Amino acid sequence: MTADRTIELTWFGQAAFRFVAGEDRVLIDPFLSDRPDRRYRPPAVAADLADTTLVLCTHEHDDHLDLGFLRDLFAAGGRPHVVVPAPVVPIAVAGGLDESLLIAAEPGPEISIGNVRVQPLPVVHGRGGDQPVEYGFRSHEDPEESFRFLGYAVEIGGIRIFHPGDTVVFPNFADQLRRLAPDVLLLPINGRDYIRDTFGWPGNMNEPEAAWLCREVQPSYVVPMHFDGFANNLGDPGRFVNALGDDHPTAVLLPPRGHELRLAL
Repeated sequence: MTADRTIELTWFGQAAFRFVAGEDRVLIDPFLSDRPDRRYRPPAVAADLADTTLVLCTHEHDDHLDLGFLRDLFAAGGRPHVVVPAPVVPIAVAGGLDESLLIAAEPGPEISIGNVRVQPLPVVHGRGGDQPVEYGFRSHEDPEESFRFLGYAVEIGGIRIFHPGDTVVFPNFADQLRRLAPDVLLLPINGRDYIRDTFGWPGNMNEPEAAWLCREVQPSYVVPMHFDGFANNLGDPGRFVNALGDDHPTAVLLPPRGHELRLAL
């Protein structure tokens, strides 16, 4: 019997994923530029992904909005729409992306491209740089701006996936995710600490916090992410699995980087 709801999922490391169903090919937070501070070579290049139909970027940091890779993707013949938070559109244009293909995302309005539906949700991100980190929905510079940090509920192939980009756990987050009812939950697990916060290196939820959130939401699948890209910002998927425990309905996926995995529900 063939499942009614089927996708192909590929993890490229850090927070980068590809979802494929039918003619739809979605990249989210594709960090695929080769840089000396990476712990491993990118497992794909732009020419491999020129058939992409939609790119989703959760915020402006370059391991989520990789402008060099996106320019290479267009140069390789790709013409996907690129969704970014509304305040990030000027950064994407200044970075060389075609403004006619950019979609400004805000919480509330659903985005539909092909057979893919995307629901943006505001998340809480660390804001640092050369200052100690603070956590919030918006940037330091303009507290009145639209939400700068977004997660995306992506419905493709009849399967709903939630990708929060970078975030910590915040009040009502679990309630909002339960209402979205994701089949697949992608969660950062690299954590945060006093040293990183003091030196302006934003962190995310840690392994026990991500495990708690997963138990609250109870998706069919969970994929820990954002734990492997940089030597000073690591997490432990084994610790996440141990914190999650055994008495829950969720299957933990730890896909090898760059290898397509078929999910069916």
